[in-house]
Amino acid sequence: MHWYPLCFEPVFKTVIWGGKDLSSYKGMDVALEGVGESWEVSAVPGSVSVVSEGPLAGRTLTDLLAADPVGLVGQSVYEKYGLTFPLLVKFIDAAADLSIQVHPDDVLAASRHQSFGKSELWYVIAAQPGARLVSGFSTRITPEEYEQRIADNSIEEVLCYHDVQPGDVFYLPAG
Repeated sequence: MHWYPLCFEPVFKTVIWGGKDLSSYKGMDVALEGVGESWEVSAVPGSVSVVSEGPLAGRTLTDLLAADPVGLVGQSVYEKYGLTFPLLVKFIDAAADLSIQVHPDDVLAASRHQSFGKSELWYVIAAQPGARLVSGFSTRITPEEYEQRIADNSIEEVLCYHDVQPGDVFYLPAG
């Protein structure tokens, strides 16, 4: 297959915490009110990226991966992930707090979901004054304390907060 820099049609996700800034950031004329995510590269079923330009326009990322996996992702990535594309690239516009999430590591994800873990890398392009990211706990807590804090709505007191500025990078390992 003849490879060239691939551009994809974005997949927009409307979410409860979505903002209104993605359209202006992406240079679009259409307002995207409530859109919290723009998936730029995805092989997630139901939201698979489609090539937008060039001779491969209209082909899906999963079709390209099936047709030439080593050409698309390289030998070592193919050996580890096979025909499962290992990345999800997206822009996030959070006008409100996101939910707290726990992402399993590869071992737990494989045993419970027949999947890979979900480490994340965040690059902050823009941020409102006072914006912050929550990552982990500020102190070690027991499972019993965790359950109690969820029950009495005090979990936020033990979360670890990071102020964010444009240009900041956060690596959030799975687990």
